[in-house]
Amino acid sequence: MHFGARFANLTQLSYITRDLDAAMAHAREKLGIEKFHTGDSEIDVLSYGKRAKLHVRSAIAVCGRHQFEYIEPVSGAIGIYTDEVDLDAALITFHHIAIAVPGPYAEWVTLLADVRESGDEFAYLFPAEPDPAFPIAFCYVDTRHRLGHFTEYLWWAEKLSGTAGFPNLKA
Repeated sequence: MHFGARFANLTQLSYITRDLDAAMAHAREKLGIEKFHTGDSEIDVLSYGKRAKLHVRSAIAVCGRHQFEYIEPVSGAIGIYTDEVDLDAALITFHHIAIAVPGPYAEWVTLLADVRESGDEFAYLFPAEPDPAFPIAFCYVDTRHRLGHFTEYLWWAEKLSGTAGFPNLKA
């Protein structure tokens, strides 16, 4: 699929913060976003071709068919969140968009092949090895040279649609 065609499935705006709790308070007070699904995740990713640990705190609000996300980098392979980003300049800093990869797992495999063919680098790939039994998969693609930001692709099993943190794309 052509790179630009995937933007029809734009799903998420994501921001980096140094203080997740303050960012959620800001969202409630200034944006009217009340309900967040929060997590403290320590996962293994493939980062620029090397296995690495990644620890982040995150908050995702589902707004209709879209997600609004805050990420607080904690430790490990957090360079894509902290390099070239002044976390002290503002409470939140725009970081990436996420594009949903709807459909069966085969669509995820096709997306991975498309990214590899494009020559863009995977800043993150999770799970590090494709696993059709796992209900979530994501990758951050380094599109800064084209777009000025990273592009995340996100696939989730249909059974998660409409649950906390996962919009129902068919709604």
